[in-house]
Amino acid sequence: MKRRAGFTLIETVVALVIAAGMFLLVTGTERTFLRPIRRDPVAWYQLVQLLEQSGRYRVTAAVDDVLLIYDQQELKTLRLSVDRKQTLKLTNTQGQGYYPLLRSVTAIHWREVKSGVVALKIKREGLPWQETLVDLRGIKDS
Repeated sequence: MKRRAGFTLIETVVALVIAAGMFLLVTGTERTFLRPIRRDPVAWYQLVQLLEQSGRYRVTAAVDDVLLIYDQQELKTLRLSVDRKQTLKLTNTQGQGYYPLLRSVTAIHWREVKSGVVALKIKREGLPWQETLVDLRGIKDS
């Protein structure tokens, strides 16, 4: 039997997979895949819905880019702020813990309009400013 020189089909496929992986790393195509997720409008509505849970959170203080809320189920004060990675996160008052709520946040402003109602103005990467009122009175719906 004569021994053949050359690549097998499996070796060729493995080489192509490695080459494609290196191409993706070099070109930074990963950003193209993540971009639609970051701009997902559903994430904005989910954030507001999470904050307005019936009887859960009550506003303590709204100071420009930081919101302090009291969790009536856990019986502790929490902080909403944007970290240096542009992620709006929920932490304790010392900034410990990490519960990411919204990514690609470039600027945020909280302002208490009336007792327990906060105006939220947020700027996300590649999107215009978005504004809404968030009800944080901590009242349970019957």
